[in-house]
Amino acid sequence: MFARIAVVAAALAVAPSAFAADVTLADLSRETGVSERHLRMVAGARTPYPEYRIVFDRVERQLKNTLGDEGYHYLLKGEVAAASEAYRERAAATAAREKGAEAAKARNQG
Repeated sequence: MFARIAVVAAALAVAPSAFAADVTLADLSRETGVSERHLRMVAGARTPYPEYRIVFDRVERQLKNTLGDEGYHYLLKGEVAAASEAYRERAAATAAREKGAEAAKARNQG
């Protein structure tokens, strides 16, 4: 079962998304759990946002943890589709790792 999941995750990570060009900040916001407003604050000018001094470091840290360094840099360059793809690859790899850990634990118990 784990092998199938890993193969599917790898295939999804390698295959280019047909809808990648249509990814918006709203889509990335839903995927990452960070509001569109905060995504705009981190990726663009900070001064128009009154909450900048209070939340910027927390949101930046959350985005780096969620998107990974590569996805975060894509976001800063304004490449939302690439940032979203990096997030999906990272999520697939994390899911595969967790499944592998669960399978190993099950083998050790039984």
